[in-house]
Amino acid sequence: MANVSVIAKPYAKAAFEFANEHNAIEQWSNELGAFAGIVETDAVANIIASPMLSQSEIVATVKDQLNQKFANFLSLIAKNKKLELLPSIALQFENIKNAQSNNNFANVTLAYKASAELLENIKLSLEKKFGCSIELDVKID
Repeated sequence: MANVSVIAKPYAKAAFEFANEHNAIEQWSNELGAFAGIVETDAVANIIASPMLSQSEIVATVKDQLNQKFANFLSLIAKNKKLELLPSIALQFENIKNAQSNNNFANVTLAYKASAELLENIKLSLEKKFGCSIELDVKID
């Protein structure tokens, strides 16, 4: 089977292009992120994998509570039996969004809790080096 990100990318690209045309990038980003989180839970992953309900039936249960265009997008994904790709689609969507707005994320792992000043210096150094806006995701190891 092909790499998950390769399969997810066309869906993410189509979603981004649609959201961009309709000035709804943040809305779609939020909805994709929310559904990606739901799909990643064990309970929902088991329901998606179960032959008891089709993926289209799963989407149909929540379709009326969603924006029509986003619901149609989910229905297409479900029709193609790809709901389990939602986390990867959401990630690819965010990558496209960040590239479009010249924003990037940096994962920083430190051995100790750093001061705000140090983190700001790291951020500024990265922004200068890469010529884009950087958001830090700091973890203490």
